[in-house]
Amino acid sequence: MAHTLRIELVHRAFMTARLGILMMLYEITSKVVDDRFAFIPTEKCVEILQGVLARAQEKFPLIDVYAFHFLSNHLHLLIGAPTLAHKSAFLEWTLREISKRINQLLGRTGSLLEQNHCIQITTEEHALQRLQYIMGQATAQFLVRHPADDFFACSTPFLLFGKPVEGVFSYAGQDPKTLTVRIDRLPGLEALSPKDHRALMWQLADDVASQARPKRKKAGVRIPDPEALRRLDPMTKPRVRDRSPAPVVHGPPEHHQEWREAQEALREAYSRATRAFHAWQADPTQLMIPWPPHTLPPAFARPRGPRAGAA
Repeated sequence: MAHTLRIELVHRAFMTARLGILMMLYEITSKVVDDRFAFIPTEKCVEILQGVLARAQEKFPLIDVYAFHFLSNHLHLLIGAPTLAHKSAFLEWTLREISKRINQLLGRTGSLLEQNHCIQITTEEHALQRLQYIMGQATAQFLVRHPADDFFACSTPFLLFGKPVEGVFSYAGQDPKTLTVRIDRLPGLEALSPKDHRALMWQLADDVASQARPKRKKAGVRIPDPEALRRLDPMTKPRVRDRSPAPVVHGPPEHHQEWREAQEALREAYSRATRAFHAWQADPTQLMIPWPPHTLPPAFARPRGPRAGAA
């Protein structure tokens, strides 16, 4: 596990507006297995996805959610978490519930989501860039002309219009409840009035649309009918899979190097502690070595296979 060790750069944390505590910011991406279109934006699917996210906020009140977007074959979350353990528990529950409920909706079984990719964000500027990136998902894929037209499960209606983002959640045998996803303010935007904050969001959205327009015309792509998209078979795959390598952090180049150096040092310390733990299991008289801070030791680590909920 050491070579894929989860770490956090705790000195790159931000004071958050809602709780007034230090949090690390992360962008999480998780793809549907085989790139299937399991998140087709039908009314029922959108209700489920947003309902699970709203319920997750109730269960994990220390997690901030700044933006989210569910395209047909993958999801993006922009969140804040005080520790790796908080982040891991939130993702394990949320992705597991999404997998279980979407499987029920589609009448399928087995894994729904691949192992998620979680990247720490180290500056306020990069956090705003990632929010814009998430807001522009459907526009960049030529599925809508402007983020304001987005009909996928996403935070955009709140960010642009102030509309509540609602979903439905129920446990077996209980009446379904309508819940609202709370969209939190990014660090650095706390001082903006609601009017100024919305104006900034519109500026980001307009920039996305203006950048996508010439690309769409050059590609000769027409905006599809939303109802046609909703009628797609959820087991459809995209024709082209265009993937770029993920960075180690979202931040300036010096933060990338900082992360690599920290990860190497923590990986070595983690390996020593793990070997000592295994020796102690075989012989309790052996000395245990504490795992290094800002990592996830085995007792708190989550499954690493291609299972929904692995964090």
